[in-house]
Amino acid sequence: MAETDSQPIAENEQVKELLALLKDNNTPGYEEFAKLIEHVTGMEQRLSEATEELKAVRQEMQGLQNHSLKDALQKSCKAMETNISVMRHRLSELKGQIINGCRNILADFRERGAVALNGITQFLHVRPALESIQNAAEKSMQASNRAVARIDAFSTEYHEMGRHLKNMGRTIQGKPVETDAKENGKVARVFKGAFKVEGALIFSINRNAEWALNTLARLEQTAERRPSVLEAMREQAAKTEPAKKQPAPSHDKESR
Repeated sequence: MAETDSQPIAENEQVKELLALLKDNNTPGYEEFAKLIEHVTGMEQRLSEATEELKAVRQEMQGLQNHSLKDALQKSCKAMETNISVMRHRLSELKGQIINGCRNILADFRERGAVALNGITQFLHVRPALESIQNAAEKSMQASNRAVARIDAFSTEYHEMGRHLKNMGRTIQGKPVETDAKENGKVARVFKGAFKVEGALIFSINRNAEWALNTLARLEQTAERRPSVLEAMREQAAKTEPAKKQPAPSHDKESR
């Protein structure tokens, strides 16, 4: 699993070999599968960037002197870290499913030839992993938005308090008071910008997951236009479903 996590899916040998075979054999569904790999690659890249961005925010946060703001931002970071961890785990599962699928199709191809490439429909079963990634991304975007709102609220309260204190001195000196609070300070701007960047990266992950789900829908449509492919898809689905429990035999006396 460690190798699956570290190696970009587009560089996996099984994935590259299957893509080449599908293209050479003009297999229906090739374009959809290529797009799926492209979207997964996009999620890998954005997730890596989001992880590094959150680490940078954590480091910057260590120097915060205001404990109220620090506590609020730590809560936001914790929520985002949890969701990023879920996305990383689900992405690892997704990559493993795709690579195993490629390995199985390639083995079948060596035995049966081009007809085995119809097994591309088995990639429809990665839908739950994609939906889980999308769900975690949405939660992480919400956490990012909450962080920005907390920074805004803190900044407004902090500078309003500062304005009141300053006006007390101006009143004593007989000077007119200031009616407008100052704009957000440097610290608030830095953290607000960082969380907005984080939110944009997570949004990109969510968008790639959505595109990948749309690609799966098109792959399913491709299978429906070819009965033999659709039948292969149904057989694959039947194999992956857990065996149904058989009804318990009757033990009443009349049946004896």
